[in-house]
Amino acid sequence: MSSPIECVECGREISPFAMDCGICGRQQFPNVNLALAPEEQEALKRRYDDARALAAANGLDELAQQFERHVEGSLAVMCVKFEELERLASSDSELKSTFYGLADTRVPRSRPPAGTDWNRIREVVDTAMFGDHAKRHIRFAALSTSAAGLTAYGPCTLVCSTELIQKRASVFEKNSCQFFVDLGKVEIGSTVRVPEGYRGTWAVRAKLALAKLVRRLRSGMTSDQFSRILLTAGATTADDDFVEVHICGSMSAHTFEQVMIDDAAAERHYAPPALKDLKKQLLDLGLLKD
Repeated sequence: MSSPIECVECGREISPFAMDCGICGRQQFPNVNLALAPEEQEALKRRYDDARALAAANGLDELAQQFERHVEGSLAVMCVKFEELERLASSDSELKSTFYGLADTRVPRSRPPAGTDWNRIREVVDTAMFGDHAKRHIRFAALSTSAAGLTAYGPCTLVCSTELIQKRASVFEKNSCQFFVDLGKVEIGSTVRVPEGYRGTWAVRAKLALAKLVRRLRSGMTSDQFSRILLTAGATTADDDFVEVHICGSMSAHTFEQVMIDDAAAERHYAPPALKDLKKQLLDLGLLKD
């Protein structure tokens, strides 16, 4: 159990999983508060220091600094299906969906899935990561320096406005579900503990990325190669490799600064007049570049 934190507004102790201070009412971002825990920051600093030492030992210290500077300019991106993009573009009152919001609209399965039950794993992992209440307010994205996204989730890439998410965003080593599956620590009906040093605030995303990826750095790497090791989009979501971004709270179309659409997928999905209408909506919102 994480230690209590101090509310910056009233100075009283509150749970790091709280969405607001029960005393003064100040809004809280549990994912950020948990990343700010002293033990979490110290563990990440140790991993980062080890990464810098390894790079120096391999004669790659300057390259590691270049990689870190490259990731300091990274963005949070999400990929969605056309239906989600249409909904967001249709009205200022439409909000980006969450896993739990969508789950509430579905009837239970008639039988378990043939393979891994990722939905049930997600609930166990999210509860450990954010707490049972706060997990329902987390939106997931990926860290990218090329505005490329994880298109297995959908052919529409939404680029988050850094200004509008940075105070409520945190980063994690990789797909959090896959992280715990790889550790072999997810059992349905049980709890898992989040190991320290694998998450951080938005401000230290470059340090976390270096701690994760230092062993993949090779002499002579270019910025394009940095981008590809930071985010690798696979044929399926299980094949993706990326730094996961957690954003707490509501997001509308105005939380994004750009939308990119896979034209080939769009032409298969829409009749030309419908695609033209969608693009006009996005242009009017300032999200689609000419």
